[in-house]
Amino acid sequence: MSAHDPDLDVGIASLTDVQPRTVDGRTRTAEDRHHQLIALGMTADRLGLDHIGIGEHHSPDFAVSSPAVMLAAIAARTSRIRLTSSVSTLSTLDPVRLYEDFATLDLISKGRAEITVGRSAYPEPFELFGVPLSLYDQVFAEKLDLLLRVRGEEQVTWRGQFRPPLKKAAVVPRARQDALPIWIGVGGTPASAERAGRLGLPMMLGYIGGPVERLAHLADLYRAAGKKAGHSDRLRLGLGVHFFGADDAATARDTYPHYRDFLRPKQPGGGGFTVSPEQFRAGLEPSGHLLIGTPEVITEKAIALHSAVRFDRLQALVDWGGLPEDAVTASVEHLAATVAPALRELAATPA
Repeated sequence: MSAHDPDLDVGIASLTDVQPRTVDGRTRTAEDRHHQLIALGMTADRLGLDHIGIGEHHSPDFAVSSPAVMLAAIAARTSRIRLTSSVSTLSTLDPVRLYEDFATLDLISKGRAEITVGRSAYPEPFELFGVPLSLYDQVFAEKLDLLLRVRGEEQVTWRGQFRPPLKKAAVVPRARQDALPIWIGVGGTPASAERAGRLGLPMMLGYIGGPVERLAHLADLYRAAGKKAGHSDRLRLGLGVHFFGADDAATARDTYPHYRDFLRPKQPGGGGFTVSPEQFRAGLEPSGHLLIGTPEVITEKAIALHSAVRFDRLQALVDWGGLPEDAVTASVEHLAATVAPALRELAATPA
């Protein structure tokens, strides 16, 4: 699909955060979490959602370090849903290995795989894999170049600064799709948005706070850079949001302890931030960034976001903070039954 295609892609994602003990007193293991994620993918497929994204992390606070393996397990149990990382930390990965893993996933899933790459907002993988954090953008740019070369060429000759060179290297297997989709995940840096547009790659933009005007500015930078580089017909913009669909407003408000636990730093000096009750309530307001509330309220907010940003993909982060499985399932059902149809109808209506 291009930005001019009337269809709009609505799906879900998980960062795979795991709490040994949740705020409501339940215990969960990493093994429990893996099986929950497989069930979540099956639910999304059954409900007709378009994609599922699985995050990559390398700390005890998250369950999944290899999205391709988790997505392969989901692929074997589903038939139509697209399967993407959300995101793969390209700065600390070998692009050749990354392509091979997702090409394998593409074959297993009969052409449903995608990769979303990012620079990582967490320090752990840089230390773990020996990549200087001070060079993370230069490393990312070089590895993205190699990943795109590997995607486009069956035999690759390449030389860079941060990886041994390749000479007529055969990278196998090859993906079933002619060009394995590669998205760039952007957290809010204008230069990253412009890079995605300049390369003509689809962009996933994370929305975790701030005014919607800032999102619109990043979307404009992305499209302007793409247009200048001659890629207007190839651009797609995705928006990642924090989501919970509830039967009533009180139930939505009651998720605050889970949301706070999801984002708080889990160890001294660790990543994350503490959300106050006041900040959470502000996020629930009609102008707030959180798509947490009743399906009707969420739909109104999503339509307003679409008007401001004109996204082609909405990716709802659905299972954060140790929310109970039955609550997550009900929330995803609201997304599929109410929010997704409204957005698809909106996107299919001529301007």
